Amino acid sequence: MGKYTLDEMMKRAKTKRLSLPHNVKSSKQLMPNGTWSYVFRHDELGELGRILILPHGAESQIVCEVVGESDDPMTTKRRAILEPITKEVANTMAFACGKGTNNERTPYIPQREERGIVKSNVYPCNVCGAVTSMLIFAPDAETKDRLEDYARMMYAKIKELNVPTWIVGMETEFIVSGKDLRKSLVLKAHPDRQEARIMTPDEVMDRVDKLMEMHCKKFFDKNRGR
Repeated sequence: MGKYTLDEMMKRAKTKRLSLPHNVKSSKQLMPNGTWSYVFRHDELGELGRILILPHGAESQIVCEVVGESDDPMTTKRRAILEPITKEVANTMAFACGKGTNNERTPYIPQREERGIVKSNVYPCNVCGAVTSMLIFAPDAETKDRLEDYARMMYAKIKELNVPTWIVGMETEFIVSGKDLRKSLVLKAHPDRQEARIMTPDEVMDRVDKLMEMHCKKFFDKNRGR
């Protein structure tokens, strides 16, 4: 097939846009090398990955990248949603521009992320000092998909510590008569993933405090009963 961008390919196929699931959106981003990437986001899972259409000799090559660590279970979920979309792109491109000389399956590779600094706090046991929980702060996250982006970016640290972890989104600045009424959308990301919910700072810290208090208490209570 000739060298085409995705937009040119869709035009040749007389199709205005891809047929995406209702909860998936796409956007176009210019890469440093001058090529375009097509990024896909899910309303709840956040960024899924992207499609790159790269020059390959006299033809174009489709490269599909799923975002996230390979051992993160959420990466498997993202790929399951992204894969049918990329297959449609490959089929449409073949229909519009010809199959080309290399008809191997479109490759999937991990997407290398540019990670900034993400603020997080760990909370040690009051007795032994072992880490009992972690809070990850997502100050620009107002929706679940943005919380999922932070959970994805911090997956390696979450896996390393292996303690209860919450992603805390943007706080509302709401203080009335000196009373703290701030709230955030909060996602319990590990070890059991829970639905994101609105919580106050006190509600979040109550959970953290209990984990700090109970860490060694459970051990002492168990041994006292022997």
